[in-house]
Amino acid sequence: MVFQRCYMCKNACGIIVTVEGKSVRVSANRNHPQPGICGRGAAGPYLLTHPDRLKGPLIRQGDSLVQTTWDKAMDEVVKRLKELRDEGHPEYLAITFHDYGKELLERFAHLYGTPNLIGHESVCHGPRTVAAQLVLGAEGPRSVDPDYPNSKFVVFIGRNPLEGIVPDIVRRIDEGRKRGMKIAVLDPRRSAIAERYADRWIPIRPGTDSAFVLSLIYFMIREKMYDEDFLKRYSNATLLVYEDDLTSTGKYADELLYEGVENGRKVATAFYLLMKEGERVYGRLKDITGATYDDVKYLAENLWNNRPAAAIDDGWHTSFSTDSTYAWMAVFIVNAMLGNLDKKGGLVFSKKEKVKLYSDEVKTQRIDKIRYPLAYAAFQEVYKAILTSSPYPIKALMVVGTNLDGRDPNSELVRRALSKVDFLVVVDVMPSDVTQYAHVVLAESTYLERDELPLPVGWTLEGWVDVHQKAVEPLYDTKPLWWIILELEHKLGLSNTTFSELEKAIVDQLKVNREELYAKGAVKIEGELYDVYPYKRPLSTPSGKVEIYSETLRKFGYYPIPTYLEKNVAPRAIDEFYLTTGHTLYHTQDSVTFDIPTLIKLAPDNPITMNKRRAEVLGIKDNDEVELVSLTTGQRVRARVKLTDGIREDTVFTYFGFGRHSKGEKFAYGHGFDVNSLISDQFADPVSGSVAQSLNIVKVVPLKK
Repeated sequence: MVFQRCYMCKNACGIIVTVEGKSVRVSANRNHPQPGICGRGAAGPYLLTHPDRLKGPLIRQGDSLVQTTWDKAMDEVVKRLKELRDEGHPEYLAITFHDYGKELLERFAHLYGTPNLIGHESVCHGPRTVAAQLVLGAEGPRSVDPDYPNSKFVVFIGRNPLEGIVPDIVRRIDEGRKRGMKIAVLDPRRSAIAERYADRWIPIRPGTDSAFVLSLIYFMIREKMYDEDFLKRYSNATLLVYEDDLTSTGKYADELLYEGVENGRKVATAFYLLMKEGERVYGRLKDITGATYDDVKYLAENLWNNRPAAAIDDGWHTSFSTDSTYAWMAVFIVNAMLGNLDKKGGLVFSKKEKVKLYSDEVKTQRIDKIRYPLAYAAFQEVYKAILTSSPYPIKALMVVGTNLDGRDPNSELVRRALSKVDFLVVVDVMPSDVTQYAHVVLAESTYLERDELPLPVGWTLEGWVDVHQKAVEPLYDTKPLWWIILELEHKLGLSNTTFSELEKAIVDQLKVNREELYAKGAVKIEGELYDVYPYKRPLSTPSGKVEIYSETLRKFGYYPIPTYLEKNVAPRAIDEFYLTTGHTLYHTQDSVTFDIPTLIKLAPDNPITMNKRRAEVLGIKDNDEVELVSLTTGQRVRARVKLTDGIREDTVFTYFGFGRHSKGEKFAYGHGFDVNSLISDQFADPVSGSVAQSLNIVKVVPLKK
């Protein structure tokens, strides 16, 4: 028996692996702070003997990838990377990944000298994360979370934990529901959590979250539903701002809602200006969002009456609109208005420790930050740089455990860039769509065949550290990611560091006992959970407080207070629809699940979910085949139709990640369609650089039978 993290998705739940002869079994580790096993995790052992898995390194010869030795494969990678570094342009290398391996890749990127380690966040949690940084000084979705077991009321906006699943989050939500927690869901589609758990489902129009939340803020301010003491002490709500150019005076008022004159110019508090932003859209609430005033009243009263054990969930997949960053800034401000930060049942800051394996900082500007200086990640800028050499060229690309075709919008752009890049190296377990474009493929061992570094546990509010131990020896000529990265460091002359030295550095940083850690599989770092931020420790914002007015936004030329941006994108005919997407329960975006026979049987394709009433008008019946025509990319695909009452009439929904075109993945090939071909990379949130995925319009054309 060994302790592991399940890597069938990137949530890394705690599992136990037992081996008896050739039989390998996985089960949830109930002594782990994030225990869990889902359908994807249960299918993990199949990877060991999967007929399609990468069984050794490959190198390109002409139009083919052929088996090679590790020495030859690594020497080719080192040669190409050394050329860029010797020319004085390490920034011409970009690296992308999907959470897993972040600590190692950050270290390698900094040692090598490239700033261009850029993840998937522009199609996932980018807006929410930039908003959290601006308002709370927090980071990604794991940095704050509702204290679900102790919450009395939680609002989910576009998030569906029952399908975008972390088993322990679902367990904690269930624990809260057993104690009486109520749930409301804002989503154009009646998702699984809306269907099964919600006391109220609000079918909001795609791309209008900011208008709804700002309307909620206006209603709550008007009805005096805000914690005045918290806002005065722990936020910049009373900061006086010049109204003509929205620059800060640097002075604070005594009142939250104040408008006056300073130096002959009109000034107002940040809180007053926020109220006016809400008032601007409140009168048009139904026209903009499709929601009702009763919806706003219902959420406001339930949030306020259950404070501080109430929260708007901090979100996950939030790359929906051109003002999604402002929407999520508004969400975090509502939580602050409730005074629920770090309170039992409220929105709690995770107390997990951080691991850093490098010390020097790269001075060259990251390529996506030239256009989007506040972006957490905007990887679409890398594709453009490959194709145009602007603002500077990307000549080498390293792709680690992520399938870019299944991840990023405008598939035609993605494939053109992958075909053109001078050098592409892929590290993966399976032959994904990206692999077929590679010059070198470095076959990674499955998570069952490799050790991993000890790391802080992801989805816990308390601080925990866990380990990942090899369960079986590699069956083929494969290597773990840590070996690949350290070997590159050694061959490039960047370090002589060993795995054991990195392991010791982490254990020392986290101040845990190594023997105890490996004996138990996970240990807790003791510390306070509630009432820490911002009460005993300042927030990591410039002011150390909750920032309703953002000097950072103002400095970079953005509107410094959450606002609603008007949209001119909408369906304009009876057969046109907003296209929305989401996560299926049985697959993840990378390459390891779609090619597993049991999982592809459970979810073989991605039908388009359409409203029954609109389908009847168009003469479409359940399970009919239709053609989808994107009005933003011009691409066409075919799909089956699934009819329901649980979606807005102007909206269709499908799961992403399907439409694999790598013939190396024999079970996945030909299943479903590539929804990313219908989504443009041109609609983006100007603050976070994230793709406005829900502002793509498709025409649905019935096919003749």
